[in-house]
Amino acid sequence: MTGAADDKPKRTMEVARIEKERGSDTIVQPRELVEVRYARGVSLTLSARKILALMMHQAAGDAWRDQEHRIAKRLLRGSHNSNDRLTDTIDELMGIFFAMPDQVEGDQGRRTFQMIEETFEGGEQGWLIYRFTRRARDLLKDSEAYALLHRATVLAFDSKYALELYQLGALLYRRDVPIWRGDVATLRSKLGVPEGTYGSFADLRRFVLDAATAEINQLVPQFSVAWEVAKRRGRKVTEVAITFRRKAPIAVVAAEEENERHRAGRRARREGTVETVADPAAIIAATAASLSVSDILRWPADDQVSEYQTPDLYAIGLAYGGGHAIQRLADQYARVRSDRRRQLRGDALRDDWTTWVKGCAEKWAKP
Repeated sequence: MTGAADDKPKRTMEVARIEKERGSDTIVQPRELVEVRYARGVSLTLSARKILALMMHQAAGDAWRDQEHRIAKRLLRGSHNSNDRLTDTIDELMGIFFAMPDQVEGDQGRRTFQMIEETFEGGEQGWLIYRFTRRARDLLKDSEAYALLHRATVLAFDSKYALELYQLGALLYRRDVPIWRGDVATLRSKLGVPEGTYGSFADLRRFVLDAATAEINQLVPQFSVAWEVAKRRGRKVTEVAITFRRKAPIAVVAAEEENERHRAGRRARREGTVETVADPAAIIAATAASLSVSDILRWPADDQVSEYQTPDLYAIGLAYGGGHAIQRLADQYARVRSDRRRQLRGDALRDDWTTWVKGCAEKWAKP
């Protein structure tokens, strides 16, 4: 390609430039970096993933250019407490290989590349100077889709899998069908689960999916996440579906407040062993109290349980549904309670729905 038009980057870099000029803390992450896989069965640590996101944020709309970028090392202190740890993380970024589908002259294959070409690390109060590789610059220049990440949220995560899932959700949650679906091997690759780690689905569920889901639902303002088994072969789980939904206003505020709080006690707040970020029972009670006689709780005519149209029912599903997609719970409820759901009102419907949700969560949790 030749000509002045070829020197102009596409949409992602333009949005990144605008956000940088606005002084925004929003990280514009190219879709290609969200969807990229780790080559050689080795994935980045949480610290390295955070540092890469900050480097992208700093380079912003100039990331595609063949030039050096610089970021003050003090801005990286959200991930590190010492120069030694930062140096180790930079070395890790320099050595990691990414892989993505590509084609050359019609021949489909896999492209393997590195993101960082070179770095210069100054003293304690100095700069980190870096340059992206030619392949990475080409990828960034041609990117036309992106995920918008909150910088504070990225730095708040304790799980590298939560950060990966957050990026995927930020890419998908605005779509008409905000669902990712894939086999277990693809899911492991997408989240960067190392080969030989969490080999059984029970372990993958407990230490990766459930842990990441809990963190996202606590910390991410834009959306909530729920996952479910989409397909089995006998007793073996073969496919998983992950759904991303916009959060209701009260949940947005709770997540933003949690991002501003000290991380000490965050896990306890998430697990409910001390105070909770948002008490589902309080949400349910507040919603019920606001209903007039004419607004008494009824099952929705279209069988769609959402944060906006049926917040009371949605809060129950969120609180007791075990992380499963709330609409899946609603679909099953509508099928089994085909006539009764229209007859129940108020507390009777609330109690019946709660019992149903708890029962499904317990049943579906069994391997």
